[in-house]
Amino acid sequence: MERNIHKIYDYILKIILLSYMDEFLIYIGEERKIVEKMATERQTLNGKTKYLDFLCKLEDDTICNIEFQFPTPYTEDLERFYDYNIVVRISEEKITETIIISFAEKNTGSKNIEIGNSISYHPKIIYLGDIDYKKRLTKIKQKLNYKYPHGKELENINNTNKTNTKLTFKEELDLLIMSLLPKYKNKKEMLKEIKNVLKKEKALRKEKLEIIKLIIDYEIENLIPQKDQEYLKEDDKMTPEVSELMIKVGKEVNKKYEQLAIDDARKEGIKEGIKEGIKEGIKEGIKEGKEKEKEEIAKKLKKIHTPEEIANITELSIETIEKL
Repeated sequence: MERNIHKIYDYILKIILLSYMDEFLIYIGEERKIVEKMATERQTLNGKTKYLDFLCKLEDDTICNIEFQFPTPYTEDLERFYDYNIVVRISEEKITETIIISFAEKNTGSKNIEIGNSISYHPKIIYLGDIDYKKRLTKIKQKLNYKYPHGKELENINNTNKTNTKLTFKEELDLLIMSLLPKYKNKKEMLKEIKNVLKKEKALRKEKLEIIKLIIDYEIENLIPQKDQEYLKEDDKMTPEVSELMIKVGKEVNKKYEQLAIDDARKEGIKEGIKEGIKEGIKEGIKEGKEKEKEEIAKKLKKIHTPEEIANITELSIETIEKL
């Protein structure tokens, strides 16, 4: 289940990043623009295949690797990202930076690792869990003509698609990301509110409307129980361009997790091999110990018994006994 939820998050974030590109970088506080999207499938020096989440060249000729980590990065994740950094740096011969998108709060997980005695790997980590998305959702609803009637909870008073108000790209990204945070347990209610906001189609940029609706439907399908999905999820049609993007990303994510499954199987095989080796070593040790014990007994018996008699007593060969 853990690997499956990682796969879902990778798919969603990759679609979002490819759909927003520079706007997503601004959203996470990175002002440099993307000048080239780069291949995420990379070969190590020993021929192993690694799949990065998102790789691009920025306008200052720096390579940027963006990794999505649910819920937050730990030491083993940082070790893996450091390996990615080295692989890309060697193949591209350029400075390579890592930005990690964490869905938890700042005081969770690992922030850096020490490589040997001289290298410290300290990537930039964006903690989305520190953002108050419920407050942002309230502001979006207020902006789109929602209000508080008589002290009650915020509700929609004009839930039509007619509006002259436009959401910013940051507000669009808020809608796409907020339900992914683990700290929000009632995802059903949050996604229901987001779906109501999306009914005001005129508030969304026309070129982003389709992809936003499809991503939210995908979140509904994968983040809440099936019994709660029917009245929320819609069967939205896709343009060929969006369909091609989603298929392409799906293939890339599947390849990454197929490789991770192979790596896991290889590691498990090595572990089992080590276990078997230890077992065999113990057996051999016991056997060797018994042989040594028999030889010590045989040495003492040589003073009063013939080699044939000692062989019957100790089960050692006559040749071994004669060499003692």
